[in-house]
Amino acid sequence: MLLRPSLMKNSPVTNKCITLNRTLIMLFIYFILYNIFRTYYMPPKVYDLPSVSFIFFSDPNLLDMIIVTGGCFYIHSVASRFYALNDAWRHLPLGLVEIPGEWTKSEITMSLECLRLLHADLCKIIKVFSLGYGMIMLGYFTFSFVGLLMYTYLYFAVGYKDISDTSFASIIPWCLPLIVRYCQYCIFYMSIVVNASYTNEKKREIISYLRACRISSLAIHTKLQMSEFKSNEISAYGIFNINLHLVISNLILLFYGLITLIQMKDGPFISSLTKAVMKHFTQQYNDIENNTNS
Repeated sequence: MLLRPSLMKNSPVTNKCITLNRTLIMLFIYFILYNIFRTYYMPPKVYDLPSVSFIFFSDPNLLDMIIVTGGCFYIHSVASRFYALNDAWRHLPLGLVEIPGEWTKSEITMSLECLRLLHADLCKIIKVFSLGYGMIMLGYFTFSFVGLLMYTYLYFAVGYKDISDTSFASIIPWCLPLIVRYCQYCIFYMSIVVNASYTNEKKREIISYLRACRISSLAIHTKLQMSEFKSNEISAYGIFNINLHLVISNLILLFYGLITLIQMKDGPFISSLTKAVMKHFTQQYNDIENNTNS
């Protein structure tokens, strides 16, 4: 069953895809330039597998970039298809009322059936994404949040290096890894959330069109087709929905986590964990200083 040619208009989504591709290209260029700059000013002593792995999987993390760009590209492509679906709905007669010589009741019902099937297929794609790639997104959100929480706690609540010189030139290099991590986390996190929210908005748009119609004046077959529309949101393996509400929840959890860690700083578990993490970062920091000074 095919849509009428009048519904199959070219949707202006090409420019959005071009903008997304340019953003991804700029992101990878930033990753390459950042690593070239860091390798030039802080070259490792030996170019072996561990040192090369550290370059590619430290901040900015290559694995995070692959996860985020792949997820954003997939989510945005689904949003573009929902946009085209909503554009086709806008070309239906106003109120889904029969127009003599242009639209008959059977044509309206058949068009609704096509749109419903397309909408159901896209919702099924979202469900598959949430169950498949959503597990990866859940791991990314969890581990990146825990890493950001530990970084912030070690920098501002404990501090793994005593700074004798408190000038601006000495503070900035010390805080640079935390600044880079916060910038990367905000950009990647908001890229996923904004694209997912845009997709959910376009998915619910056709539902709002249905609610705006006067159902009592429609044919019985049209009413049956309208009752078959379903909706579900993008989620991280069904644990939580990925939308703008997640930003507020993340900020609240970050503040609560920092306050809890500071209050339990002298506890045996937090104290031993902090010492182990500080030992690792101190050794890593000293290796970077030795490589820079040599």
